[in-house]
Amino acid sequence: MKRSRETMSKSLFAIFMSICFLTTGCLGEEEVDIFYGEDIIPSMPAEDFTLIDENGENFSLYDYEGDVVVVAFLFTRCPDVCPVVSANLAYVAQLLGDLYRTEVQILTVTVDPWTDNSSVLDNYSSARGLDWPHLTGELEIIEPVWRNFEVGLATYDSDLDGDGVADGFDTCADTPQGEEVDNEGCSESQKEPSEVQAMHHPLSYWVDHTTGTIIVDKEMNQRVWWADNAWNAELFVEDIKLLLDE
Repeated sequence: MKRSRETMSKSLFAIFMSICFLTTGCLGEEEVDIFYGEDIIPSMPAEDFTLIDENGENFSLYDYEGDVVVVAFLFTRCPDVCPVVSANLAYVAQLLGDLYRTEVQILTVTVDPWTDNSSVLDNYSSARGLDWPHLTGELEIIEPVWRNFEVGLATYDSDLDGDGVADGFDTCADTPQGEEVDNEGCSESQKEPSEVQAMHHPLSYWVDHTTGTIIVDKEMNQRVWWADNAWNAELFVEDIKLLLDE
């Protein structure tokens, strides 16, 4: 009888432990994956910042406190991923209907402030019919924003032809010594007549943009991460609605 009771006790304990592992609360609180995007566990505070929008006006993140905020990082010279992300966000805004701009906000932050001034961002957003803030700023102000959102950036300092443009951006190799170049590393003698000049990036800071889009909750915590353009707009909206219901 004693052995039977011991066996029964062990069996009940095994059942109890199995339930604990399948649920939360028995052995301490567990983080639960609840979003379609990648859950940010533990959540990270989205620190306030003030940047300049496409109209040249100051914009502060905490102006949106109490709303769910979608924060995307892109740059206007990005030829592939960024236009797709912008189109996806426009579709998200459409799917949100009346929730957009009342309870849900969208904004983008450039990772290329050397090129993306307010005028460039205005041209980019206007050409695509995007009506949310597109933000830029001085490097010392925008760089902490990248760090807070863990934006993936790489820097390069090699310059084989010595023209002052990092090799990662330089599309014109072997620039003649002493000739001024644009942001592509091309001098006038290397360009077609129709090409337009722009300010070039500092050699020490060529940005390779590898981040995604982050959804921030109403209390200004980073909660969900979606990879660059590998996401579904309908499911993205479902994640937003989950945060609205909290």
